[in-house]
Amino acid sequence: MIIFGTRLYGKVDAIPGLGYVATKFGHLNFVPLLPTEGWLVVSEEGDGWRGQAIPISLKSVLVAWARTVFLIAGLPSLLIGLAIFFSEGAGKAAMLGSVAAVCIAGLIASYRWTWITHASPERALEIARQAGIGEEGMEQLRERYAEPQPVPVVAPAERWTPPES
Repeated sequence: MIIFGTRLYGKVDAIPGLGYVATKFGHLNFVPLLPTEGWLVVSEEGDGWRGQAIPISLKSVLVAWARTVFLIAGLPSLLIGLAIFFSEGAGKAAMLGSVAAVCIAGLIASYRWTWITHASPERALEIARQAGIGEEGMEQLRERYAEPQPVPVVAPAERWTPPES
């Protein structure tokens, strides 16, 4: 059975309180092939989502393809490596085990590294501008991403003791 259509892949650049960037791909059997549109996704509802079209993000496209490669190469390498390990020993399974380990580490990293998953303050403002967010929304983003102001350090007051009578 062949499954084809369009779907979002490459979730990157999350912006707290706003959404995240993803790319709509034409897919074949859920393998993202051709990027068609960039999106700022503001909410997900069941199998659907709401958002605003933005220019395609190269970061999102590359992350979608990298995650796909990690899955397509890593899972079979792991399974075949385990089969060889249990039938013939560790020697022949080492290479496939290494490929599987690199793919699994890459896949996990692509979902955990902040520089992939979250937008920098500059990128957040750029995405908001591309999505047509108004000046009030832009100001809220600036405030959200503003560095916290240092709290002034006040020297402790001397301890007061009542005069002796």
